[in-house]
Amino acid sequence: MIEALSGWLLNYLLHSTVLLGGVWALERAGWLKHPAWREAFWRAAFFGAVLTASVQPLTQVTRVALPEVWAPAHEQGERAAPVLDAALSTSVGNESTSAPSPTPGPLPTPVERSTESLSVVADRAVADHVVDIGDDAMARRRELLREGLAALLLAWPLVALLGLGLTLIRWLGLRRQVRALPVCDDPELQQAAAELAGIAGVRAPTLRVSPHWASPLVAPGGQICPPARLMRTLDGQQRVAVLAHEIAHLRRRDLAWRLAARLVSQLGWLQPMNRLAMRRLDLLAELACDAWAAAEAGAMPLAEGLYVCARDLAAATAATDGRRGARPMPVLASAMAAARSPLMTRMDALLEGTPLAGTTPTRRRLGRVLIAGGLCAVALAVPMLVIGKAPRLNVDLSGVSGAFSSAFSGMKVTRQVVIADGVERRVNYSGDLEFNGDETDIVSLDDKLSIMERADGVTRRVEIAADGKGGQVRRFWINGDTKPIDAPAQAWIAGQIGLIAESVQGSGPRVERLLRQGGTEAALADIGKAQDAMARRTRIEALLESGPQSDETLSQLIALAGRMKDDFQRRTAFIALIQHRTLAPGQQRELLELVPTLKGDFDRREVLVALSPQLVNDGAVMTAWQQAVRGFGGDFDKRAAIVALIDEDHEATPDRLRTAIAASGMIGGDFDRRTVLEAAAHQMRGNAAPYAAAYVDAVRSFSGDFDRRSALTALMDEAQVDREIALQVLRATGSMSAGFDRAELLIALAEHLPADPDVLTQYRQAARGLSTHDRGRVEAAIDHLAPS
Repeated sequence: MIEALSGWLLNYLLHSTVLLGGVWALERAGWLKHPAWREAFWRAAFFGAVLTASVQPLTQVTRVALPEVWAPAHEQGERAAPVLDAALSTSVGNESTSAPSPTPGPLPTPVERSTESLSVVADRAVADHVVDIGDDAMARRRELLREGLAALLLAWPLVALLGLGLTLIRWLGLRRQVRALPVCDDPELQQAAAELAGIAGVRAPTLRVSPHWASPLVAPGGQICPPARLMRTLDGQQRVAVLAHEIAHLRRRDLAWRLAARLVSQLGWLQPMNRLAMRRLDLLAELACDAWAAAEAGAMPLAEGLYVCARDLAAATAATDGRRGARPMPVLASAMAAARSPLMTRMDALLEGTPLAGTTPTRRRLGRVLIAGGLCAVALAVPMLVIGKAPRLNVDLSGVSGAFSSAFSGMKVTRQVVIADGVERRVNYSGDLEFNGDETDIVSLDDKLSIMERADGVTRRVEIAADGKGGQVRRFWINGDTKPIDAPAQAWIAGQIGLIAESVQGSGPRVERLLRQGGTEAALADIGKAQDAMARRTRIEALLESGPQSDETLSQLIALAGRMKDDFQRRTAFIALIQHRTLAPGQQRELLELVPTLKGDFDRREVLVALSPQLVNDGAVMTAWQQAVRGFGGDFDKRAAIVALIDEDHEATPDRLRTAIAASGMIGGDFDRRTVLEAAAHQMRGNAAPYAAAYVDAVRSFSGDFDRRSALTALMDEAQVDREIALQVLRATGSMSAGFDRAELLIALAEHLPADPDVLTQYRQAARGLSTHDRGRVEAAIDHLAPS
């Protein structure tokens, strides 16, 4: 069996290299300019190698047997012995027939004659083949090669099966995730999906709104998942264009092709060119879908939608890299703005109108069949590699002990490794441990406990082993030298055992014991003594879980958490304090002042997001909050922290809205700044007049007209546009160039414009400087306000 698998693997690697390398060379030479034919060649080469490697043994082809270098050394010696015997007999026969007449003297014995002949043959073998048959180093190298190849051949099917299993698990998991999403209730979007599906000739897809993923995607079962935030950001035509792109994936059955490609790549994981082929196929599929969507919904709306998707995906990717539990885009789904589809290539193709289909469907199908057949014929013409005897892997487990012996005997083995704050601690023990009342010593253990700590250049280690008679044997080392267990050593051992007991039992029993013995003061003192950041954090959490704490205790806990060096432990402790109960204004300010001491933006953002629902409208608190937000290095984290202040999950008071609008000025990028303002507009609940001036001032600071238009359009969509709001929007047009975005904004405003002469006069003044065509469109938009 292993011979057949090994032979198939070697021939697959050979065929896939020939086919994929050939298509790559054709593409580099410029012979595959048409994207549709390029996709056909890459697809045929990618999948054809599996077919040809499987079919080739059934055909009569040239077969090349690999050199038998895999056989063990003793088998090679056995095969060489008959050859040596034949050469020996030939040499002896030649000497008996052609030897000169004997000279006077003693005749050699038969043994001497045989030895002499053997040396002659050996000398000739060395001279003819340049091989020293007695070279032990050569035998060892051959043995290592044999073992290495055997390990590789055994690992290939195991890794392939593991990859196939994980792929299927991900596929089923994606189906389950999608089924849990809510169905989109937007009638306009559903109608557009039904119309586009009819044009594409596919069943109308089910639309499910995704709160997790940043890009629209096609999921198993013919379902399309548009992100909720993206659907709020894009306008009507852009949403239709994005939807058309996803329906194009259904039309091309890209989801099935992607799953098949993933399975093939897992099966042939040793082929490095498979990744290149999958990237090429993904890009070509996106270009084809872009072309179809542009033809049905317009190239410009699709390009704008693609840009917004890519921006959201980049922000979500940054969040995924820094946030535990974040959901990246699923690899098996067809996503519109996938990281593997270069943005500029696709936008250039859209804006330049690059054709992707210039032949009839019948000719395309015929051409693909001819391409696949031609490539398979090329692969089948390659000679087939044949393995005579596959190597066997010998695994030596003689050196494995300790853990295995304990595992086989049914005894559990526990290992702990902690490396933090310049301290490395390693703990190993078998079985169960029993501690004394103060958790400073071991009362009994099943087998052995080993503790090693490396700190400040000093390595300490202790071993405590059961002697089998109910007692213990203890040994202690410093930097590898055996030392007596004196008072300092005993204090160090007691501290280490306390940490082990806490890790085994949790910090709850420790804190409960201290509360019984000395109350909250004793627990706080113990927390302050903890040098290990994780121990301090778990003790803080245990004290909070023991019951409601006073404001004074919470202030002390905030200070104790702030002195920890590990950002993860500090952030986790801060969030535990926030979730314990609503903090008083003074405690909120104390915690906010400690947020900038966290090194990572992710940790800072998580604390601010957790604290946002309970922030009070206090001058000192909001000043500390602004300082914390200003300390972020990236716009995404600033945006997330500001949006959390006015999140839909809690009431956005007027003070919070004004603070969020003002804080948007801390953000450098237009996209993130616009996202904050759009969230604020949504929370105004139709009452935008009190915030219109500040909102427009923030919009005027944008650098791009597209983001200005989008932010102002969001304000008009979410509010009742009265005279004040209309005048503020017209004021914002003064910072826009006389172009497309300015005209579109004025046309959108015309739908909400009140019939006020002064407002109409300023509206027409804002239209000055536009092109004749755009100005005509703007004037026509207010025809309904003109007197009859």
